[in-house]
Amino acid sequence: MLTVDIGNSGIKWGVWQEDQLVLAEDGVYEKASIKTALDEAFAGTPNQQAVWVSCVAGDMVEQALTDWMQQQWSVEAVFLRTRAELGGVQNMYPEPSDHGVDRWAALLGAKKLYDDPVCIIDVGTAVTIDLMDENGVHRGGRIMPGLDMMRTSLLQNTEGVKAIDGDCPGFAITTADAVTSGTLHMLQAGLMEVCASAKERLGDTMKVVITGGMAEKMLPLLDLPDMRLEPHLVLHGLFFASQQ
Repeated sequence: MLTVDIGNSGIKWGVWQEDQLVLAEDGVYEKASIKTALDEAFAGTPNQQAVWVSCVAGDMVEQALTDWMQQQWSVEAVFLRTRAELGGVQNMYPEPSDHGVDRWAALLGAKKLYDDPVCIIDVGTAVTIDLMDENGVHRGGRIMPGLDMMRTSLLQNTEGVKAIDGDCPGFAITTADAVTSGTLHMLQAGLMEVCASAKERLGDTMKVVITGGMAEKMLPLLDLPDMRLEPHLVLHGLFFASQQ
């Protein structure tokens, strides 16, 4: 079977055989050319018997993927929806549909991979945090702006600086580097506070699980707790959901 995680500009997919993720790929796309992106993404992928999808990119992208799967493989794509409960994971949102399906899939993936309570940090365009205790109960979350979002906001409102390049880790001697350093360490400080608060709520056995396109950029930062990198967490969640 195939699992597909579609964001607003990125797409990840994984092929499963005998309960194992045997192939995982990712890429970027534009909504206006989604069919071409799907042709390129799945070129050479053998026909799949089942396809499970997490999509936060809207109805147009969902329909494009539905049509592609039917035309190419004659298979009906199953789109995950956030529910109050699935596979022992309980969502505590009063309206579960308000909880992003990618965040829901990440909770399911963490349930598949870990028995301990978890703090899930997904670092992308935005940074989302979700807590889950050892009983599979969602204990709330947070959303913060991601690095690119913070930097874009600063660049739009800082006279004379219209572009930045790379990441300056320390105190800077140019305004562009000051933006990169300040936003990086602002996010670092936010994650330090999040992890400390999460540990107070979930206990010392809590695992910090990090995923998302910018996750590896966070790992080398000093003073952050030990983090388990799970780049395919949503794909694991989709597979877990399919087994329920």
